[in-house]
Amino acid sequence: MVTSSLFQIVLPPTQASERSARIAAQLVRSAITDLEQIRQLGESLAPEDPLSFDRPTASLLRGMYEAWASEAKLLLERVRQIEQITGPVAGSDSLRDAIGRTFARLSVSLDDVEESLRDISEGRTVSAEEIRRELRLRVQ
Repeated sequence: MVTSSLFQIVLPPTQASERSARIAAQLVRSAITDLEQIRQLGESLAPEDPLSFDRPTASLLRGMYEAWASEAKLLLERVRQIEQITGPVAGSDSLRDAIGRTFARLSVSLDDVEESLRDISEGRTVSAEEIRRELRLRVQ
């Protein structure tokens, strides 16, 4: 993703205009498309057995998500600068949400994912009904 560096060259923060907002919107769409490409790549690389864990592939994908999130965060900071001058930039809310979801995803370590899959495969799970029952007991 080259959007933030392109943004620096094409749109100096002191020259925000309607054109800036249009270009920012295009860069936002590009960033969201990049994220969708990473997601699709992850789906195509996923093991056939949903309970197996391929650490090297998971690490690679995690690195891609981390790089995307870092670049997207820089882009969003520039978009905010543009928005202060021009008003809302199309797609900025979607980008903000995508960044939040990506950082949430990254907050779960690969070790945690692997452990969870191991728990599931070994039958150490709690049913949704058990959770609901426990929550009802806490509310009463």
